[in-house]
Amino acid sequence: MKVLQVTSLLSGGPLEHALVLSRALAEAGATVEAVCAEGRAAERFAAAGIPVHVLALKSPADLSGGRRLRSLASGFDVVHAQDRRSGLWTRLWPRQRGQARVYTVHGLPDPYLPPPVGSEQPSLRDRVAYRGLDAFLARRCDAVVSPSRFLAEQLVARLGYPADQIEVIANGVEPPPPLPPGDLVGTISLLEPVKDLDTFLRAAALVRRRRPQTRFAVYGTGTMQDHLEELAHELDLDESLSFPGHLPVDEALAELGLYVLCSLLENCPMSLLEAMAAGRPSVATAVGGVPEIAGEAVPLVPPRDPDALAAAVLRLLESPELSAEVGARGQERVSSKFTAAANAEQMLALYERLRRR
Repeated sequence: MKVLQVTSLLSGGPLEHALVLSRALAEAGATVEAVCAEGRAAERFAAAGIPVHVLALKSPADLSGGRRLRSLASGFDVVHAQDRRSGLWTRLWPRQRGQARVYTVHGLPDPYLPPPVGSEQPSLRDRVAYRGLDAFLARRCDAVVSPSRFLAEQLVARLGYPADQIEVIANGVEPPPPLPPGDLVGTISLLEPVKDLDTFLRAAALVRRRRPQTRFAVYGTGTMQDHLEELAHELDLDESLSFPGHLPVDEALAELGLYVLCSLLENCPMSLLEAMAAGRPSVATAVGGVPEIAGEAVPLVPPRDPDALAAAVLRLLESPELSAEVGARGQERVSSKFTAAANAEQMLALYERLRRR
């Protein structure tokens, strides 16, 4: 089976998922190629042994890029789009004979995120774009993949996607290499409003009052960088919190002793799965699809609650036994339910059903 994985993002969970899935599909016997937006991402696919085409879909209106993508997709049994822009162009063109089209939705569009990032009532323009055009294009897919039951329900209820075309297949991660003990409390995230990193910084300030020796880190890049640095200064965290920028996940996890996810909304976050797979004790907000990942393995707290987040972090920092237990439970949960191999097996089964259909 020939599969083309398509992504137009420069960073973030959908790109990581496309890379991990491509490698796992190839190991399972599929012939896989990829389309990505720029050279750095292409180098990562090539290093994984995946033939790659660089195509920057510059905007939703990039007609020439869309035509080139259609040409690249010719001859593949399955074309699988991994983000909204690539999903637009893989669904928009007429179907090629014998080819299945799959689109994974990794999250809600910004206007449909919870306030204060989104709005209580999306505008008419946004409703036309998402409940109109996007829902119409969903019907041109052979399947829409949702990595969580939460998101699947939201796609039907809020965006009008056809329920009978949605397949829930959770993301998976590869077993990490052995990591040295880390000593930082930190998060790996895009620095964007929905990640609510203000709450992480405020919780860090509370933790530091009781444990002034604790060090913190925020790994990633994004539009909130300047704001977060200013807030860290206001909270007197200059000497105890660092912003290392983007690092490969294994390098960041090697420095962390405790991982924190404090988002306002998540679907099936790769960073949490990777931290759990590495045996890092984790704390997360009980939002979106996170409880489906966490189960009983990861302590959950309400969103936008620095006091609750700080209390959960302190419980782990002050009890090495509990911290080790949480890390072991998370690692076991990922190895039994959320591996890249399991994800690829389910995807291949879906591809085969669609081709037979």
